[in-house]
Parts: sequence; C-alpha cells; structure tokens
Amino acid sequence: MLQTAPPTFAVQLERVFLQQGPMDLVASASFVYFPQDALLSLAQVSRVHDAVNVAVVGRHACAGPAELWAAQMQAVVMVPGHVYRLDWSQVKQDAHVYGHWLWHTTVITHGLIEQMAQTAFCVRHHNATQRLASWLLIALAQHGGSSLQLPLDAVPLSIRQPTHSWADVLDTLQNQQAIEVHGAGMRVLDAGRLAGTACRCHTMVTHSAEQRQPRPL
Repeated sequence: MLQTAPPTFAVQLERVFLQQGPMDLVASASFVYFPQDALLSLAQVSRVHDAVNVAVVGRHACAGPAELWAAQMQAVVMVPGHVYRLDWSQVKQDAHVYGHWLWHTTVITHGLIEQMAQTAFCVRHHNATQRLASWLLIALAQHGGSSLQLPLDAVPLSIRQPTHSWADVLDTLQNQQAIEVHGAGMRVLDAGRLAGTACRCHTMVTHSAEQRQPRPL
C-alpha cells in the first residue's frame, strides 16, 4: 500500500500497543489498524441478535472504519501486542491515494469474509474437535510464528458448541499434545498435531493478499 502512494504523500503510521480486551471502534472510527504482533477477533454487531464472530485479524489483515464493511463491527484484542494505526481520513484527502488504498483494503476485507464463510461451513459440517483445531490454525497463521497463547473465552461460541462437550474437546487436543490448557487460557504447542486432527477448512482460507488479488473490471 505504501508503494502505491506518490512520494509527496506523507502518511503517518503510528505504532501503538493494544491491551487485551474489547476495542472501541466507534470512538476511533477514522482509524485503520494493521496488527503487527497483536491478534484480534472481529464480530458483527446487530440490534436484534448477539454479536456474530466474523474473523481473526492478524498481520495479514486489518480492522478499520465501518465504510470498509458497511456494517457495525466489534473488535476484541485476543493477544495483546502492537499495531500500526492509520488515520483513514488523511488517506481520503488524496483521491489518487484513496482509490489505491481502498482497493487494497477491499482485498483484505474479502479475505476476512472468506474466513467468515469457511468458519460458518465448518460449524455446520464438522465436529467440535475439528472446528477448534482448524480455527486455532487460522489464528496461528494470522498471528505468525509457531506458538500462540489465547484466553479460552476468545474462542467463538459457535466453535465451542455443544458446551457440554467442550471440556472433552480440550482434553482430546491436550492428550495429543497439540495444545496445553492452563487456567482460563490455552497455548498451541504443535501446529502439526493440530493439522492432523483439523478438518480441511483452515487450508481453504488464504492469508496472503498477493494470492487473492482481484483484477479491476
């Protein structure tokens, strides 16, 4: 995105640290957040039903203003860390830059929608152990690296259903030494062991923006 900007465009990317917990996207409606080592979950908010989990947002995605989604979104920081914060109103002041950057962020948004659709398919067709393993692999890919530590309540409710077997699901992955549960959190120990249990859903989600670049009509 920075490479498409003309040399005269002085963009200001601010590196900030996000604590674990909910983010107020409404209060910072003009900002786009590009995670560096933080990991966020994104959910769609509605007046008629509970928030619906949309996607995991990490270094291959962004969380931004409502105009990118045409819907109200709620973000929660699952893994505290740094993000680059961009004032989107600054970008909109330059028509040339805005067109290019809106195109790039649309590509990223499409990737998150792809993630949402695949997760919805996974919930309908696969068992809870497969769903959790696949979701953790998606989160690991967005976060980068070989290990990941998450609070248990960060796992979407749809992945944890039915709740009466949730403890059995965690025990299964622990016995396979794929994860380690400690108190109210879990740590991914072995992505390979997770992949051996997961369904194929995580392989259907593209994390590289270069691989999913659409072509203008």
